[in-house]
Amino acid sequence: MEKLWTTAEVATYLSISEGDVEQLVREGTLTGYKLGGQFLRFQPHQVKGLQGTLGVGTRQVQRAGASQAPKIRWQTRARDFLYFYDFYILSVLLLVGVMVYLMTAG
Repeated sequence: MEKLWTTAEVATYLSISEGDVEQLVREGTLTGYKLGGQFLRFQPHQVKGLQGTLGVGTRQVQRAGASQAPKIRWQTRARDFLYFYDFYILSVLLLVGVMVYLMTAG
């Protein structure tokens, strides 16, 4: 799996500002993942696929609506969610298992 890109790396790759990257996320044109609740990260293949649909510069980014971006299916979103949060999910399941064991063993 490729290393996730930061907002700055995406902005540099697309030749737009970081604010424009955040706007693309709000519009649904680009999928960003929050890690740690605040840090946006992006999958490089999604950014590279978006590059052909956007023009260069802020004006063109604002005109490129969410309708130009391919819709991301819920299955893909669920898979990405599990990929990015698997550690937290497994940790919670482990803690619940330990709690149940301790309650039934005592």
